[in-house]
Amino acid sequence: MKLSRSKWENFIRCPFCFYIKEKHNIDPPRTPGHPINSRVDSLLKAEFDELRKNQQPHSIFKKNNLNFVPYKLDQEKLDAYRSIKKGVEAKSTKTKFTLFGALDDLWLNKDTDEIVVLDYKATSNKNDPDYVNSSQEYHKSYKRQLDFYAYLITKNGMSLARTGYFYVCNADKAAETFSGVMRFDETLVPYEWDSDWIEPKIQQMINILNSNELPPSNQSCENCAYANQRLVIEG
Repeated sequence: MKLSRSKWENFIRCPFCFYIKEKHNIDPPRTPGHPINSRVDSLLKAEFDELRKNQQPHSIFKKNNLNFVPYKLDQEKLDAYRSIKKGVEAKSTKTKFTLFGALDDLWLNKDTDEIVVLDYKATSNKNDPDYVNSSQEYHKSYKRQLDFYAYLITKNGMSLARTGYFYVCNADKAAETFSGVMRFDETLVPYEWDSDWIEPKIQQMINILNSNELPPSNQSCENCAYANQRLVIEG
């Protein structure tokens, strides 16, 4: 049985919504996509792929005094790692699940010969977001994302640095005109990933799926909060 990162994240966000989707095929309300964010991702991938060919460092590495280069992978394998249909796969050590997720990229720490996991994030805030210490739910999901990727990479036998990064592209809030151009400040946010919690959480998910009882909803789930308030109003 295969478990994608997005499906995994749905379970973490709200076991109730996950349960009614997987057991009863009831979809929660959908949200619009983020085409500008996706475009930033694709441009960054192209930028790093060009540097990957000759193992050249990116300017963001020099800015942060990091002896990094894009990790050398053949393009076919890298494309598979980035594919939402394939991604990086790893078998759970305690269950029958195969987990997979689509990476943005991998870097190489030349000082330690370790792989570095990362994720691109495009945003527009007055200050660069502090994803690591933020209490906002979607920022917590970003950290879980890197934890999940780290789990996949280490299960594939790769030597992974304990510090991953968010590559934050923050649209310039000081710009006074558009003129068809949007500039971004680029920042690296380090994050010490932790994947130890993933296997126990998989077992918890299995227990819920095998039960005929509805699991409790997450108090921070907006879909459940809306549904509950609607029931109160309707009496």
